[in-house]
Amino acid sequence: MRDRIRDLSESAEERARANPQLAMRRVLTSFVHGCALLGYGGEGASAVVAAYRAVLSQLADPAQRRTGSALELASLACVDRLRDPLAEVVAHPEPDAGRDDEIAGPVLRRVPAELLGGPDGAHYDMACFNAAGSCLDGVVSPYQAAGLIAAVGYYEDPPDDELLTSMRELRTRYEDEPDGRGTTTDEIIGRLRAWLDANRS
Repeated sequence: MRDRIRDLSESAEERARANPQLAMRRVLTSFVHGCALLGYGGEGASAVVAAYRAVLSQLADPAQRRTGSALELASLACVDRLRDPLAEVVAHPEPDAGRDDEIAGPVLRRVPAELLGGPDGAHYDMACFNAAGSCLDGVVSPYQAAGLIAAVGYYEDPPDDELLTSMRELRTRYEDEPDGRGTTTDEIIGRLRAWLDANRS
């Protein structure tokens, strides 16, 4: 099992190296996911600020591919709205946990959830939208998307949530049954697409 997990991690790194045009979207996905975890206290503000700074560094690169998807547009609108509130912390690249938690923490918990968390501004819905949309945009693999949703489920376990339950099961199946990964991948994509159709169409 340990070897399979290591191989999957190496495959993700190879996928990233093979797609430099998606670097901005990858850090954007990490930033939004970090905001979701921050809402549960599962991530420090300094790590999320670092991800935000990485997004800003990629925005002007003409080589970065844009999909124009609903997720991408909403995520970039979030980045833009955070420019003024985060200007002070972004201007000082050295991490300062106290400063970042005080200045950036509250706005990072509030603004992304307002723009990406659906009608209720929920951090869990924001994480699901981020993972599903990033997968269908080709930014992360279906296995990675399942892992992002499962990670948020560690902090919030909505009762009878079919997406979380299925992502946990499919992620484990993907790891345990290498010969069936094609079928598992198709099932992950199908469930993510169904969630988006039901919640963000």
